[in-house]
Amino acid sequence: MKALRRALADTWRLAAPYFWVKDKGEFSLGRFGAYRMQERWFALLALAFIIVSNLGQVYVTVRLNYWNNRFYTAMQERNGPAFYTELLFFFLMTSLFIGAFLAETYVTRWLQMRWRHWMTGRFLDRWMAGGTHFRLAFDYYRSDNPDQRIAEDIRLFIENTFAIVISIFALTVKTAAFVGILWSLSSEFSYDIGAFDLSSIPGYLVWGALLYSVGGTWLAYLVNRPLIRMYFDQQHFEADFRYSLARLRENSEQVALLKGEPVERQKSLRVFSSIVANWYRIMNWRVLVGIYANLFDRISSVMPFILLAPAYFLSSTMPLGNMTQTASAFSSVQDGFSFFVGLFSSNDDSGIPKWKAVLDRLTTFNNAIIAIERQKDEQHIVTVAAAEPQVTIADLAITLPSGEPLVSVHDLKLAAGQSVLISGPSGSGKTSIFRAVAGIWPFGKGRIGVPASASVMLLPQRAYLPLGTLREAIAYPHPADRYSETEITDVLAAVGLGAFASRLDDLSEGPNLTARLSGGEQQRVAVARAILARPDFLLLDEATASLDEPSEVAMYQLIKARLPGTAIISIGHRSNLFALHERHISLTPGDGGRFRLDGEVAA
Repeated sequence: MKALRRALADTWRLAAPYFWVKDKGEFSLGRFGAYRMQERWFALLALAFIIVSNLGQVYVTVRLNYWNNRFYTAMQERNGPAFYTELLFFFLMTSLFIGAFLAETYVTRWLQMRWRHWMTGRFLDRWMAGGTHFRLAFDYYRSDNPDQRIAEDIRLFIENTFAIVISIFALTVKTAAFVGILWSLSSEFSYDIGAFDLSSIPGYLVWGALLYSVGGTWLAYLVNRPLIRMYFDQQHFEADFRYSLARLRENSEQVALLKGEPVERQKSLRVFSSIVANWYRIMNWRVLVGIYANLFDRISSVMPFILLAPAYFLSSTMPLGNMTQTASAFSSVQDGFSFFVGLFSSNDDSGIPKWKAVLDRLTTFNNAIIAIERQKDEQHIVTVAAAEPQVTIADLAITLPSGEPLVSVHDLKLAAGQSVLISGPSGSGKTSIFRAVAGIWPFGKGRIGVPASASVMLLPQRAYLPLGTLREAIAYPHPADRYSETEITDVLAAVGLGAFASRLDDLSEGPNLTARLSGGEQQRVAVARAILARPDFLLLDEATASLDEPSEVAMYQLIKARLPGTAIISIGHRSNLFALHERHISLTPGDGGRFRLDGEVAA
């Protein structure tokens, strides 16, 4: 029961916000125009329509139950006119049922997509806000493969939750209606077991259906419970395999150059072997589940006749229609009470084991984001507005995610318009200092002062080029139309990529620029991006290391010429960089194996 309450609470936390959202939404009717209102009203109106459609289907089903009695009685009595009248009634009810079902299906899918669109946007906003996606990368086992959780788990959660909730509602109404029918029919099936008259128990057929279904549901839960963890693991292994193939595709050049295909194949197959092994565990366990589900279904199909047959055979006047109506009502009540048996035993994505696995993955992902958001509120490395036009770092202690000390900065001032070179051994924390200044490294404590109106841009060694055109890559993270054609072509020529000016919007070779440009060309694009953005503080983390030394010198000279008021803080090891910077600061070993960076760069 505790697990059920927790699952319901998790489902409510994930699902309820959509039905209260006040963001404006739009519904287009093509040539008839479009309607705008709060998104929650679209959701609630669609939900109301779906509920009404289900009530209509239940109504038709109840009417057909009474029709069942009349139809088979007419056949037993060989009453032709009554037979054809009932046949016409059947086709009328069936047409109403199909119409309600089709309308419900259409509106349901429409609502599911609107819900998914909103929920995906909400998770993307929170995942990308303030570098949350970067911080979550340090907590892999709690939030592995966030791409899959956003792209696939949200879809499965919405579809399955919607199907389960609507099914429960429809079956509850249907069961309630047929409980009344079966309760009244119970008195007509009177027979004794020993000296005890069953009909003396009001609605004994209802109680029989309830006891049979509750017992079956409990056994179904026990049999299916191990599958929840297995499906959770399967989602994890499938996502890991897709990710390993995506990484191979992104780094195909390096793999080909190193002739690493055999190793990559072995690694991919090793990841895939986890999928295979877990799949066999699921398959073997589902044999037991299948045996139980089929046995339950087969017994269920004859259970009403087993209970009704003695009374039917003892009565010489009972119509066959009465027997079939009661059997149909019993089956409907039993189906309602046994609803979870079918959900537990389902082998598709709508089954409870898979739904619970998806719910757990989304819940852990949501909780991981919440934890990161709280960390931001309790940030130990605090960025404050500096009064002077300089970056000020005071008593900063940076740690690894594990809490192990990495590097400390006692007192450092980086003034606007100056150039500073930072050097030190690999792994000494140089990049972590840059990340802290950029505001994305949360591990440690201290204060970093940055002018309130100042912009900080960090160019890493491996330049990031988003999927798309070269124009979009140069303008990133701004829209492609942020800069004019003249500005872009001018900066391309300045960084040595003038030959690409005619291919700014060319996608004939695909959107993956990383696969088309060399490492040096990618770094030139990043420098062009910085020149166009004109940041107040430019952090270069070996951002020109892929260029030859003369090209590197030319690139630094270009940056200084184009960005005269920008402070340039570089990390690098080449000797030619010393002459390109006004100050040089080196990390030195500190206490406890940490590294230390001290030094004030005055204006």
